[in-house]
Amino acid sequence: MDVAKFSSFLLKVASRCNLDCDYCYIYHHADQSWRSMPKILSEEHLDAFAHRLQEYVLQSGLTHCAVIFHGGEPLLAGAQYLADFANQLRNACSIPVDVSIQTNGLLLTDQVLELFEKANIGVSLSLDGPKSANDKHRLTLKGRSSFSKAEQALLRLQKYPSIFAGVIAVIDVSTSAEDLFGYFEKFNIPRLDFLLPDAHWLCPPPRRNQDPSIYEEWLVNAFDVWFNQYPHIPLRTFEALLDTCVGLPSRTDAFGFGDVSLLSIETDGSYHDLDVLKVTQDGATKLKGNVHDTPIAEVALSSAIEQHRCYLRKEGLAEVCQTCSIVDICGGGSLPHRFGKNGFVNPTVYCNEMKRLVTHIKSRLEEHLSSEIIEEVFVPLPEKFSLESFELAEISKPHLDWLREGAKIESIDHLKAALQLYASDAISKQFRCMEPGDLERVAINPGAIAWSNAVLAQHRGHLLVAVDGQEITVSPEYLNFLLSVAAEGKRIGVWDVGRNDYWLRAPFGKAIVFEGDELSGAGQELVKQAMGIVKEWRPALAAEMLETCCAVQFIRDPMADPQKIVSFSDNSVPGALYVSISQADGLIDPYDLADSLIHEHRHQKLYLLERYAPTVLSTSTQVVSPWREDLRPPSGLLHAVFVFVELRRFWIYVREHGPANLHSRAVKQITDTDLHLKKAFVTLEQCPLTQVGQNLVDIFKYAAKEVNPNEFLDLHSTV
Repeated sequence: MDVAKFSSFLLKVASRCNLDCDYCYIYHHADQSWRSMPKILSEEHLDAFAHRLQEYVLQSGLTHCAVIFHGGEPLLAGAQYLADFANQLRNACSIPVDVSIQTNGLLLTDQVLELFEKANIGVSLSLDGPKSANDKHRLTLKGRSSFSKAEQALLRLQKYPSIFAGVIAVIDVSTSAEDLFGYFEKFNIPRLDFLLPDAHWLCPPPRRNQDPSIYEEWLVNAFDVWFNQYPHIPLRTFEALLDTCVGLPSRTDAFGFGDVSLLSIETDGSYHDLDVLKVTQDGATKLKGNVHDTPIAEVALSSAIEQHRCYLRKEGLAEVCQTCSIVDICGGGSLPHRFGKNGFVNPTVYCNEMKRLVTHIKSRLEEHLSSEIIEEVFVPLPEKFSLESFELAEISKPHLDWLREGAKIESIDHLKAALQLYASDAISKQFRCMEPGDLERVAINPGAIAWSNAVLAQHRGHLLVAVDGQEITVSPEYLNFLLSVAAEGKRIGVWDVGRNDYWLRAPFGKAIVFEGDELSGAGQELVKQAMGIVKEWRPALAAEMLETCCAVQFIRDPMADPQKIVSFSDNSVPGALYVSISQADGLIDPYDLADSLIHEHRHQKLYLLERYAPTVLSTSTQVVSPWREDLRPPSGLLHAVFVFVELRRFWIYVREHGPANLHSRAVKQITDTDLHLKKAFVTLEQCPLTQVGQNLVDIFKYAAKEVNPNEFLDLHSTV
């Protein structure tokens, strides 16, 4: 049975506040239940919640969760109290638990931050901007300014980047976007979020009755100010809309479709739905049961949660929304903002604002892309190109050679164009005088590709930003490094393993940690062992990997559990595989590294095909992936299936020929993969695939029937 899966828990540790913000959805809207709530969540309730959370983990199969300390002002419960409970939660749970706090900052001292840093509690600050903006609404209980203490909290948070999560600001249209960005620009904020004032059809947004377009104009102007001048500021609201406009998940409950994933717990231990629903009517969030008498899994099955889930699906929207041209982007808007006389079956009260903003963003995107990209022309695949052969390493070589040759020619052209922009530079002249073979070896280096593309983008006037929002600068100094690569005369089919290559790392900023030189030797030996495993299993696959990819980088995700093995690859750095080699206090098993290398190679292989043959039609649709908790575009699901068809073969081999200590794990891996593939195929049948994409899915279905590690050769022996 399909039920809600809670992965985030909003824990009301304090029901009172030391501010009196006039827009607060808790104290100044329809639901006034806070008045009868205990001021602090008791230790008995805390113990019960910890027990219920672990119980739910075991029942639901949850692999990761987040707990947010909320209020009121959560620091009124005491910093040590919160730190102790964070430790208690992590000790009670068998999965990683991210713990964070949403605070107004008035009680946020250096001592508190030091304590939270030790307890690994993330801190998000509420601050509406400079004093003139913040003091319009965020005053103390005695009507005095809160700005000075809140800004001091922001300044303190700069010293604790490992736990600083971001800043939330509520929009007041009388404060210009220029003033807001100019203020927040002064600080190093990892994530900024602009929120529209909580409103609905029975309680419209402030001042809009006087000027119906006031929010539209403000939002459009704010987007332009951000897009033109401050794109390096990671602004969640606009980034989410940009994502949905290009078909990616929005990662916010304000835009796009989704599912119920958050459960609130009040200071009396009772369960509640999305906290912001308090703006609609008294008792709107109340769910049956509390942490003492009701399992969380039972709450997930409740009719109230199921109704909430229905509202987040297309068929649960108002009829006018279901036929709207931007419904796949807006998703009907935030649920509290839809409330009216007939409940929640209404467009969002910010409907006109969303239409105007989405239309404007699409226009800006088209303008931006048209200036950046010459019309994209897909070179047709040769008539003799066989997708069946392409998928299988043993017979893929002639088809992959054709794809790789096209990628190589493009890389050389881009490097030459980038070098021409530094025509007077002495080092650039050395490259232009190189023998063609030497220039080719440099041009296909993943770092050289990333550098060349960055140079050309910067030349077109675009600001270069890493995934963590930090600006990247481009200079000809990197050419010195590429000269050293050329001098090595490295052969095709030999990987750069763990090399400190700036342009293999720059696009990811500080979002990813790259392992230091102390692990380089051990990492190289581990890669050698892993590739030895692949070669012993399937020599053709090992050869394909070495010819298709060029570099391996050792990484850690600072936000992931130390036990988790992570890996990724990115089409902006083609041919580079990013893998973790450490787990807790030691190195990972070579078989796990083999899994990661095969995984990321398959992404790179499919990227090569997609340069010539799109697999998915243009769409803003997002779909469920059995391997991820968040929604993904259809292309992401297709990539996942392409990857796991191959990994299934690998774990069948491990089951039959691997070490005894991996046998049970291999069996589970195969069972889980079979289940996930089955679900994925059902979803892909509903996706807008091209003919190439559909043909690939048919091939994947065929490959997923293989029973043993040699059967695939028999299945394809007539290809």
